[in-house]
Amino acid sequence: MKRPMETYYGDHFFRDDTMMYVNRNAENFSGSYHNHDFLEIAYIVEGEGFHHLENTVQRVRKGHIFYIPLGVSHVFRPTSANGKPLIVNNCIFSVQLLSKLIAFASDSDTASFLQRMQDGSLGYKSIMDQHDRFEKLFDSLYEQNAMPIRGSAVYLHTLLLQLVIEFSRAIEHLHTKPSELQHHSFQDVLQYVERHYMHELSLTVLAHISGFSERHLQRLFRRYTAQSWHHYLQTVRVRMSRELLRTTPDKVSAIAEKVGYKDIHSFNSVFKRNTGLTPGQYRSETRID
Repeated sequence: MKRPMETYYGDHFFRDDTMMYVNRNAENFSGSYHNHDFLEIAYIVEGEGFHHLENTVQRVRKGHIFYIPLGVSHVFRPTSANGKPLIVNNCIFSVQLLSKLIAFASDSDTASFLQRMQDGSLGYKSIMDQHDRFEKLFDSLYEQNAMPIRGSAVYLHTLLLQLVIEFSRAIEHLHTKPSELQHHSFQDVLQYVERHYMHELSLTVLAHISGFSERHLQRLFRRYTAQSWHHYLQTVRVRMSRELLRTTPDKVSAIAEKVGYKDIHSFNSVFKRNTGLTPGQYRSETRID
């Protein structure tokens, strides 16, 4: 039996000159099976369910990302009406917006990928988020769309371009030969450090999760960050502590512990060596009230 179909139009969603829209939706069984006259990148934020696409059904869970081209019929459904909700972030944008992004793209690979989206030669794609890169991007997109202020349209377009670049890289990663994966894998190491800097980290831990030897990891840190592993970790921790000093009333000792330092004296020493100021001096000069 042929199911009822709706067509969604971008003019109903787009605001002013943004030519894009971002929402966060709890899917249900009353949502319409539909196609649309805009492009869509969807991200599963929470839960599990199903993606009904044309004549196929795909099981989905947190971290799944989908690119849905023009005219493709689909709908998301939760696993059950009374179960855990299926939460989806949707970033929709006009094909006309891609001309602006193509003009801004400074490398041929990105411009070519955008061109394929524009002319319809890029078909439906499904990938998994690795190391929460896309989750953070969608959070930023949602916040910027929800609280429009001066420059929001440009900010949204910049974030969309970043989203497309990350998406194209993830697709390329799926088809990359093992011998060409080193820089991708080391990027994963850097992302791991960004998410676990507050814990006890060592080259031994990173070697275990990456498959690189400790000696080779040291070489990679020197090559790609111009720092030793030890100094890179310090840089990340100091950067995170600066944010906490500017934006929270937490005591310096509490902040030190939050970023991975159990000894306040070590934290003070590392912080001053990196910034030229003590944590207290930095807070006095930069505190956001």
